[in-house]
Amino acid sequence: MIKIAIVEDEHLAARELEKMLWSIRPNKIEIKAHLENVEQAVNYLSQHTVDLIFMDIHLGDGNSFEIFESLNIATPVIFTTAYDQYAIQAFKQCSVDYLLKPMDTDDLEAAMVKFETLFQEKESLDFTALQKSLNSLMSGDQYQERFMVSRGDRLSSLEAEKVAYFMADGKALYLFGFDGNRYLFDGTLTALENKLNPKSFFRINRKFMVSYPAIEDMHYYSKNRIKLNLKPNHAECIDAIVSQDRCSEFKKWINQ
Repeated sequence: MIKIAIVEDEHLAARELEKMLWSIRPNKIEIKAHLENVEQAVNYLSQHTVDLIFMDIHLGDGNSFEIFESLNIATPVIFTTAYDQYAIQAFKQCSVDYLLKPMDTDDLEAAMVKFETLFQEKESLDFTALQKSLNSLMSGDQYQERFMVSRGDRLSSLEAEKVAYFMADGKALYLFGFDGNRYLFDGTLTALENKLNPKSFFRINRKFMVSYPAIEDMHYYSKNRIKLNLKPNHAECIDAIVSQDRCSEFKKWINQ
């Protein structure tokens, strides 16, 4: 049984969500609590454990992100809201999905599949990450700290923290620095994946490897993908879209 808490200040909306959950997961869920405001949510979640939280963002006594300021919540959360401007804040929490009201059964089903996939694979994912860390320590591998780049006939060396993102363009690979410049870099994205600190850099698609500080904004795109607005902004960045098969890993990277 999946133990669920619903944080929603509209009683009818909470009851409708519960009915939809029962329709797609009959006999597999248990609604443990209906919480109507920030105060109730903080009090309940500080004393009880559930497997999944459905959380509206606008509540009667404040914003649901205030709950995360009061508690260290590791429980997966599916946000439900009529507003799309809070997506980036939601991703920074333990967010499984961000559903816009009015929801339909297909949206809810997709969100539950994501939750079940992440929940069932959690142990194996953690073991894989641990194994990678151990292998790195045993082999003495270190992440690359500086990058030799060229601009015209001039060579430069940039420290990793000054790199905003990498972009592949045909056979060429470009490094974009936070200084606003674009540099030619001798290498490939595939080779870089093993040289960059995975806490700082993420490959969002075949074309882009981005650093976390370079993400200025993000929002849902077609086919449940995520579009990023990068800084510094260049005309070439219009394809900075997280591919559909990378979205789940991208959310976990944002949440780490």
